[in-house]
Amino acid sequence: MHPLLRKAIRERFGKLNRLQQDAFREISSGKSVLIIAPTGSGKTEAAVLPVFNEILEEGLKPISALYIAPLKALNRDLLERLQWWGKRLGISVEVRHGDTSAYRKAKQVKNPPQMLIITPETLGVILTVKSLRKHLENVKFVIVDEIAELVDNKRGAQLLLGLERLAEIADFRRIGMTATVGNEEEVREWLKADTIVKPSWRKNYRFRVLYPSPTKDDMKLARELSLSPEIAARLRLLWEIVEEHGRALIFTNTRQFAEILAHRLKAWGKPVEVHHGSLSREARIKAEKALKEGRIKALICTSSMELGIDIGDVDVVIQYMSPRQVNRLVQRVGRAKHRIGEVSEGYIITSNVEDYIQSLVIAKHALEGRFEAVEPMGGLDVLAHFIVGLLIEYKKLPRERPYEIARRAYVYRDLSWSDYLDVLRVLEDARLIGYDEEKNLLYLRRGAFQYYYENLSTIPDEVSWRVFDAGSGHVIGRLDESFIMDLEEGMDFVMSGKSWIVLKIDDEARLLKVRESKSLESAIPSWEGEMIPVPFSVALDVGRLKRKLAFDFEKGLKLLEGVEFSEVELRRAFGEIRDEPFSTDRDIVVESTPKALIIHADFGNRANEALGRLVHSLLILRYGRVFSVRSQGHAIVFKTPFQLNPEEVKGYLYREPETLEFIVSRALRDSHAYRWRMLNVAKRFGALRRDAKIRRIERLFEGTVIERETLNELYHDKVDVRKGKLVLEMLKRGSLRVKTELRREPSTLAKLNMTVGGEFLLSGVLERDEILELFRERLLDHEVILVCTNCGWHAKTRAIRLQNVDLRQCPRCGSKMLAVAHPIDAEEFLPVLEKVRHGRPLERKEERTYRKLLKAADLVDSYGFEAVLALASYGTGPDTAARILAQYKGDALIVALMERERQFIRTRRFWVDKKEEKESEE
Repeated sequence: MHPLLRKAIRERFGKLNRLQQDAFREISSGKSVLIIAPTGSGKTEAAVLPVFNEILEEGLKPISALYIAPLKALNRDLLERLQWWGKRLGISVEVRHGDTSAYRKAKQVKNPPQMLIITPETLGVILTVKSLRKHLENVKFVIVDEIAELVDNKRGAQLLLGLERLAEIADFRRIGMTATVGNEEEVREWLKADTIVKPSWRKNYRFRVLYPSPTKDDMKLARELSLSPEIAARLRLLWEIVEEHGRALIFTNTRQFAEILAHRLKAWGKPVEVHHGSLSREARIKAEKALKEGRIKALICTSSMELGIDIGDVDVVIQYMSPRQVNRLVQRVGRAKHRIGEVSEGYIITSNVEDYIQSLVIAKHALEGRFEAVEPMGGLDVLAHFIVGLLIEYKKLPRERPYEIARRAYVYRDLSWSDYLDVLRVLEDARLIGYDEEKNLLYLRRGAFQYYYENLSTIPDEVSWRVFDAGSGHVIGRLDESFIMDLEEGMDFVMSGKSWIVLKIDDEARLLKVRESKSLESAIPSWEGEMIPVPFSVALDVGRLKRKLAFDFEKGLKLLEGVEFSEVELRRAFGEIRDEPFSTDRDIVVESTPKALIIHADFGNRANEALGRLVHSLLILRYGRVFSVRSQGHAIVFKTPFQLNPEEVKGYLYREPETLEFIVSRALRDSHAYRWRMLNVAKRFGALRRDAKIRRIERLFEGTVIERETLNELYHDKVDVRKGKLVLEMLKRGSLRVKTELRREPSTLAKLNMTVGGEFLLSGVLERDEILELFRERLLDHEVILVCTNCGWHAKTRAIRLQNVDLRQCPRCGSKMLAVAHPIDAEEFLPVLEKVRHGRPLERKEERTYRKLLKAADLVDSYGFEAVLALASYGTGPDTAARILAQYKGDALIVALMERERQFIRTRRFWVDKKEEKESEE
């Protein structure tokens, strides 16, 4: 080991732990390595220290190492951590992504760092930059962080193909890091690592699953906070845990509920902050610092805090409602007391009987180390982008060469020649590439560059849809397209504390025509798209536990050994359903009520989706399109205009397993989800422009590779046909049976599954007001710069201080051109204004900066303080603000700004600023 590194290790943590020693030995011996270890094991240092050592020992040229992290937020945290080592070792470490300034990017080309931190999308950019390629030839190491976030999606497929492109010009070792997964060997093969390095010790966890019932004190708290006694009981218990342990992370499953829970705790006077992906970077950093410095006791968060963002020591993790997956629970609870040898403590506070039993099973799986496998995903649309990228690099290539390179990547190892040719045909038809038959060469065509840079991210652009209430004749809000894709005409959904029925989906106008349905039964909440799917293995074991508890309660208890829970709470919970219909691992129950039919089935979201599509299709054949269906982890819910015969539906489940895929694929082709997916797949293929709107897209690409890829994507993400077939085979063999129930009133579990999200809806419209007020407070507290676009006078302030200020006159020169700007925009504007005042010409980027603030000043002049609020909102520039301000006023404006911010940040996380890349690197 190099003396400088030895000295830095002593300063940082004395000596390497066993995991770091093993990784150091394996990597230094020349192997590619996959490091699998829980949070707090020192994975990052285990991966980078041998790399730093080799850079020092061998005097490697820059760029010696690429560090690829899936999230930009993680990049920023990593940069601080890795630069600490870099400063002590004399090794330069820098970050590069879409937010990196053009100046910094140009500097990296002239004087490249020895280690460059990037996102997967940035790899696709730098491979095509001529001035950087000569430095990429020096790469000896590629480190991939948080691999589990990449394996099961198209970002991961794109990364693997990018690494194979890099392997054409550089000889490098691969180092991967991941938390524990259920298919370690497959993930090793995915990365092409030679060996796996794991800790010699096993991480210890304590899980306590709670199902509180209200006390007299909770009744009082419920009245104080205008909540139900059950929610008050959960809040009281939650805060007791925080007080007992100290610094806490409280995880929820959706961003909307993180906001609501934080607001309720703040209303109770508790020191908490919220942290999730739809908050600005500044808000997240502020919340992280408040926890680190002890100014708050708890951070209420979503999956944004699962990854390795440094927030200091955490004493306890509380999961509010079931984590739904074992991997999620372990990753989250691993944030507490994460040092080696410490026991990570986690509490799960559950809200209903199904939530409780599911949480008990997940905690047991976690203690046994039964983790979910991450399912690798390829994609022919990603392959199309890869082929164009290669041709941008090499201009001309033999036709078989991209095929040979692609097949080296794990997810394309079985790529057929016929599929490859189909992809080439789509690219040729789109006039992105050409093929010279005589010379057997593929070559680039004119539109290829625009297509390539527009499709650097595999994540679809989020477009919001207007929701139009036919009753009032007004637009009542907006919804993300990813939620709209799961709706069909006739379905109910929940928005703003009310239930609405879909009358018409207008793809071309991106408009959802609705009317209030006045029923929350079987309505889909607008946050449902964020919900984590329950896996087949977890759902099946929930069914097994219910069966054991019903047959012999004491034997059922033995299934939960090691999990901490109250037997009294379990008896109370199971008592709620004991005498009513419930499914098990050996029983499906078809329960028919006057307004709904519920198939109780413990097979998880994706398998139930396949079974739900099967039954829905057969019902449509007989009765027409009068039903809507929604599949959940433990039930399939049909909204029905009349009471169905459950025996008839039972018969539909005894179909031949071989027919399932055909029926499901036909049903999917007729869904809005299919059209939305196909639109995005076609864009990634280059068959459609990014701004294209096609009314009957399913007909346009019928029978093509685009249709096949759309179905493959749906099968991977939403509908598990293989597990659905397995259920039908179990029915055929007799290892699974179907019971039927005809009821006047739905059972306890039926009610739970018919009204998803009761936790959110108990406060009705108050919930909407709570969220709006929280968002308004955040806007008012936002730091802005008031700038005179005439003389350059400027002052830093918070938006709230401008509420009663005359915004129409500059205090220095009297100009009416006062703009409100983000501090960075103001900083860029002032030198540009100086050039304008001295009559000097502006560069293109300066021209944009100047016009941007002039537009902002126009808005302030026209709309006053409402313009301040709009411009203070994250992701709302003057152009977008002008559109929103022209349409909305008062509360409607706040709703529109909140939806815009949510949409912007959800897509912005993975953006690469294409214009900036091209300007700095052409």
